[in-house]
Amino acid sequence: MTRSTRTRLAAGLALAAGLLAPGLAQSPARAAGPTASAYVVQGVADQDLDVYVDSRLVRRAVPAKTVVGPLALSPGEHVVTLRRGSTDVTDASFTVEVGGSTDLVVHRFPDVSRAPSVTVFENDLSAVPPGKTRLRIAHTAVVGPADVVVDGTVLLRNLANGDSATNVVPAGTYSVSIVPTATTGPAVLGPAPIKVSAGSLTNVYAIGDPARGSMEAVVHVIRTATDGASVPSRVDTGDGGQAAALAASVGSSAGSAPARPSGPLLPAAVVALAAGLAAMVGLLGVRRLLPRR
Repeated sequence: MTRSTRTRLAAGLALAAGLLAPGLAQSPARAAGPTASAYVVQGVADQDLDVYVDSRLVRRAVPAKTVVGPLALSPGEHVVTLRRGSTDVTDASFTVEVGGSTDLVVHRFPDVSRAPSVTVFENDLSAVPPGKTRLRIAHTAVVGPADVVVDGTVLLRNLANGDSATNVVPAGTYSVSIVPTATTGPAVLGPAPIKVSAGSLTNVYAIGDPARGSMEAVVHVIRTATDGASVPSRVDTGDGGQAAALAASVGSSAGSAPARPSGPLLPAAVVALAAGLAAMVGLLGVRRLLPRR
């Protein structure tokens, strides 16, 4: 290889390295995955419903008492639609925020002539004291205002349909009943044993119609942090299988993996190789120019 050839080769490789390196260093990081989650709680006791989010099918023929999710969503406004065959049963707009978690409960009102509706419940996943749980009881059944009785004591009075109340309580098993307000009649739900674990948000939704004998309790548990501990990186609840399908349909990926460069890894190897070859060729050229001893 002549000196002029080596010089041209070294210059070309150095130029290639110089052109590739700035572009690689300045390449934007790939956008982080979805940072919000939602769950659809099917609380219509006598129907199997298809679940759509933003017009994309999430799951077909979802029976009552099923919690669908977590669904990975980008922060912002979305629309959930429940269908039975080709007929829309109900829909609702909802907004999720960065790091947020939401339950979308599909249920009926006391007036059975009304179509089912969707009530949005924001999930409070903030830390709870050690040995405690955050317990939320929601009235989403075909019953008028009701009292919630826990271990024989009226904990909540005159809870309207679509309303809920939350308390931080010790972990354990509680006997929960739903009794129509201002009556001495029997409970329309329960007493039912509800087990709550420490370090969690336990959502209890009363669903169904006592006139049809379909009263049920849907329990949805989401892990939280405890005071003095780090926030858990995983939510263990719901069906789980719908998250990937929905994320693919809306063009997002689930999870919280660290962002990586948007370009392939090959240019980095090319840059390193080019820089190395340029240095070697340059060194050879210098050595050939030096006088021999």
